[in-house]
Amino acid sequence: MFRIIGSVNISHETIRRNVPDIQVKRMPCSGYFVYDEQYVGIDGEDKFRALLKDVKKGNFTEELLDDLKENTLISFFVSALRRFIIHGTVTITTDGYHYEYALKEAGRILGIRIMRQRCLFHIEKDLSHKIKLAKKEDELDGAKRLVKFMFFQTPGNLRKIKNHEALSGKIEGKSEPEIVEYILDLLNGLYADDSIIQSFLDFVKRNRKEVFLYLKDGEVEKTSNIAEQHFSIMSWLFKKRFKTKEGLLRTSYWYHHYLSTGM
Repeated sequence: MFRIIGSVNISHETIRRNVPDIQVKRMPCSGYFVYDEQYVGIDGEDKFRALLKDVKKGNFTEELLDDLKENTLISFFVSALRRFIIHGTVTITTDGYHYEYALKEAGRILGIRIMRQRCLFHIEKDLSHKIKLAKKEDELDGAKRLVKFMFFQTPGNLRKIKNHEALSGKIEGKSEPEIVEYILDLLNGLYADDSIIQSFLDFVKRNRKEVFLYLKDGEVEKTSNIAEQHFSIMSWLFKKRFKTKEGLLRTSYWYHHYLSTGM
């Protein structure tokens, strides 16, 4: 950016001296967020670039974390959410399985209600990985396709299911929540003896509110893809070329708030 816009020779010191400071102010928000982390190298040490981004308004906050321990995550969520003007409840879509306590404690500290949606893509990906490790890809291919259609009910995903014509007749006229219930019953009936599918169904049952929150609120983001897209923009630059925390965060802030939008 410096070379193209300002004809300035690029160095770490150039970045550190010339990128403006981040404008610290409270930002409006829609109440719907995604959260994700990215590994980065700062001064030769592995860090975690944590991101909380509003999926509707595009406003975001980032921090460089030393680790992903509970107290570290709690501190991040508290400081990040304090950057936004929040009224009542917020919803955060995350991947992984270890944010429940951190979000609950952050909500208690801030005096707000934080609801969580688990990323459906990561749930589906985790199931596929377990099937692959068990070498049951052919045996459970039908189950994988049913799960994908249950989460992402598109005509394309429906057509990928064997005997999809028969399934179409069974779900015709049903709402999205009703189709979810039908597919869950179908999976249980067809794969009752398979430990992998039963483990998946048990997981869904235990975490039903966090897996299917989007069914109650259509504004909830099903996946954390928006966060991953944020990281993917110029990731070669953000991940590899910075020695300082300030250089990475300040450049990321100005790029995503202004340069990437053309403002």
